[in-house]
Amino acid sequence: MFRSLSFIHLFVILSICYIGGALLFREIPMSASKSLISLFDQRVIMDMEGSIIKPLLVAIIFFVAAFLFSINRRTRFTVLFIGAIKCVIFGMSSAMLLSQEMKLVAYSVWWFPFQFLSCFLFLTFCGIISPPYFKRQSRNRRELHVLPMLVGLFFIVQLVEMTLYHFFIR
Repeated sequence: MFRSLSFIHLFVILSICYIGGALLFREIPMSASKSLISLFDQRVIMDMEGSIIKPLLVAIIFFVAAFLFSINRRTRFTVLFIGAIKCVIFGMSSAMLLSQEMKLVAYSVWWFPFQFLSCFLFLTFCGIISPPYFKRQSRNRRELHVLPMLVGLFFIVQLVEMTLYHFFIR
């Protein structure tokens, strides 16, 4: 019961933040959107040439920041907030791709499934290092043995997505 409840919790965070990012894209000016999104992934902006290293570097920064915030008991509540920020950026980037009239097939094959999966894997990482209130059993003991496999799976998804982008979409 608790395991399925935590997945529902993570899917709710993902969906609300995705919709919030799409609405945020609609409300702020296009120049501000482009500058914000270009900090995270320049491949989304059709005018710019994206690199392979920057999305991986941004992903590493997200993982390191979430892990560092999870170390201290007083800052542990911000870990899911960092995951939510990643999901908001996913929503903003998706709205930008669709507003630039990207082919829907390319969006549905390249961008959405891989980013959705990587955002969910990152939220799962955040949920493991800082469990939700209904999942906490012991405040001192955290189950961290699954983290290397989860991070490895995340980077495999990122590499497959980048390969697909550089060989078929670009």
